[in-house]
Amino acid sequence: MSRHTAISPTEAADRLSIRELVEAYAHCADRRDAKGQMALFTKETHFVVYMNVKDPTPSQELHSREGLRLQSLQS
Repeated sequence: MSRHTAISPTEAADRLSIRELVEAYAHCADRRDAKGQMALFTKETHFVVYMNVKDPTPSQELHSREGLRLQSLQS
């Protein structure tokens, strides 16, 4: 049985915004829409990818939206 805790309207809105962002990212990824994905990040984004769950070191680390674009061109 799950326990539900009441949350404020602000927290509910924040959770919905986060969910929509994740869904938008996945939608773009599924369609290989690099421009769409890039638009979801700030210019100064810090994007870290962990491909090996047992390794605490990132397998990829990008430090800008432009870095995302360059990486998408290499894929």
